[in-house]
Amino acid sequence: MEQALRHELTKAIPELNNSIYPTNAPEGSQRPYLVYARINTKTLKTLEGVTDKENISYMFSIMATKYSDMVRVRKQVTDLLKDMAQRTIGIKNIFIEDIDINNIDESYEFNLGVNRGIIDFTIYY
Repeated sequence: MEQALRHELTKAIPELNNSIYPTNAPEGSQRPYLVYARINTKTLKTLEGVTDKENISYMFSIMATKYSDMVRVRKQVTDLLKDMAQRTIGIKNIFIEDIDINNIDESYEFNLGVNRGIIDFTIYY
């Protein structure tokens, strides 16, 4: 799923090309970048047993030194996520049944000197 999400993000938002990192970014990253983490995975079961369907929750953190850049990229990412429901994504054409945006937040990271835009979402596939 991460590969499919990265593919869709870089295709729709070229500014994030080579600027998407799992769990943490390299020290000294300057331009707006995205850090993601999987925060929950639920495999669906029926009376017949475990299915191949999952619900995965992620947290995307959009980091930028300028607040306006963070807000702009966060909106682009949010709009892209909302558009993923009921279509296939990625090179392997994974069908997304639905997507929930659980929370959108922001903060300032004093140690890094960057604005953080947070998108917490769940993807159902």
